[in-house]
Amino acid sequence: MITQVYRERTAADLKNRISKVLLNGKETKIVEITIQGAVVTVLTHREEDIKHIESVQIIDEQNNVITERTTDLDVSNNRTLDFRFTFEVV
Repeated sequence: MITQVYRERTAADLKNRISKVLLNGKETKIVEITIQGAVVTVLTHREEDIKHIESVQIIDEQNNVITERTTDLDVSNNRTLDFRFTFEVV
């Protein structure tokens, strides 16, 4: 069994490794990275003038992909988007 203390320590390590978020291959600003127990949440800046979303990636300090989501999503006019990722270490 993995203890809660170890899960929280692993979540803290993940939080410290997250360095950027890429939207369609272009960096979007991270507004905040929070940690609550073993849960890490990443929130990005609101992006305007995005017409289509193909991919969103979270990148670590060594430019490795932590997680990636691919899609084929058109965005309505006059919409701003932000992205929230939540990781729970279990």
